[in-house]
Amino acid sequence: MYASLRLPISAVVAVAVSFACFGLRAEEPATAEHEVRAVEERWLSNESRPEIVASILANDFVHVLAVGFIDRNEHLQYLKQHPGAFPGAKQFEQLRIRVYGDTAVATGIVSTDLGAGTAKRTAFTDVFVRRNGRWLAVNAQELSLN
Repeated sequence: MYASLRLPISAVVAVAVSFACFGLRAEEPATAEHEVRAVEERWLSNESRPEIVASILANDFVHVLAVGFIDRNEHLQYLKQHPGAFPGAKQFEQLRIRVYGDTAVATGIVSTDLGAGTAKRTAFTDVFVRRNGRWLAVNAQELSLN
């Protein structure tokens, strides 16, 4: 009766290895999400500091703006020429991170307190790629909500 249920040992090993690998991969997105969240928080806290932002942007970074596209060097040059370009206390109202292997997409809303009861809200999408163990931004785009 059980003879018909016999599987070759290689099939049993393959199934066991598949389950073990699946278990390892199930933990990876949570870790990656935490890492990307930390990069986003670091970026938000230091968005006017080109020396910090430079460590977050990949060499092939593209920033989509209302006036067109700028690359990493243009973005950093702007920060150097306009040190107070992003005033106000900022915080995430929302931050969602989706991980797809070595790629992550962060979407959210940032609220900036400009003082005197004035707040600016901005929706954004940032795309990250893990390179050499580090999450680097390859694309960014914002949309003013007010």
